[in-house]
Amino acid sequence: MVTVNHDNNHDNNHDNSERFLNTFIEIEQELKLIVGNDKFVPFYNLVSRASSKNKTVRAFEIYLKEYADLRNAIVHERINGEPIAEPHEKTVLHLEEILNTISSPPRIEEGFLGEVVTCTPYDPIGYAIKRMHHESFSQFPVYDNCKFVGLLTSETVTRWVAGKLSCGIGLIEEESVFEVLKFTENTDNHAFIDKKATLFEALSLFQEFNKKGKTLKAIIVTKSGKKNEFPVGIITVFDLPKLYHRVGLEISL
Repeated sequence: MVTVNHDNNHDNNHDNSERFLNTFIEIEQELKLIVGNDKFVPFYNLVSRASSKNKTVRAFEIYLKEYADLRNAIVHERINGEPIAEPHEKTVLHLEEILNTISSPPRIEEGFLGEVVTCTPYDPIGYAIKRMHHESFSQFPVYDNCKFVGLLTSETVTRWVAGKLSCGIGLIEEESVFEVLKFTENTDNHAFIDKKATLFEALSLFQEFNKKGKTLKAIIVTKSGKKNEFPVGIITVFDLPKLYHRVGLEISL
């Protein structure tokens, strides 16, 4: 919620108003760069257009429109030439944080890269299960050289085990990962992203899957976001608290 101070004597110099308005102008310029338009566009429309193109702006869309109302009150609603509202310090700081985030959003490569444990479709499932247990992983990206084959999850392994038991066939540790992948119930459980993408783009993928009633098990990070590039990082649902903390938002999936 936007907070204002209606006591104009609180700060005769109106420092907060000046900071607020200057920051607002800078945000407006950033939004124009995003939409590729330097002509006049009503701010509400500018925010909406930028939000459709930029996941970082979308995360702050509601705040920006609320702050536009406060900007209008400061600029247009005056008594004896003095603004009727003076934004509180925390309001100004929040707007400045939004500007900093939009102009320089946190990126995946700044904290979510690292060695990704993978397996091949030819590896015995026994090996993969032991690695999953030892490393406390719930999924494994499967690659045939640099070609992505699928995501081996603990749910898939469970269905494979159930299938073997229901048929009266003993478990075979030497069965290939490729054969076990055939028990995957939903293959649309992963996504790929460029290592230079923003954390907001990663969060939006989880949100988009959730809106479709699907579960995104893992976002596989590659050099340029292409499917058949070897992974340089992986983001799972267990990383969501860290993601939200890094971008300063509350979990809202």
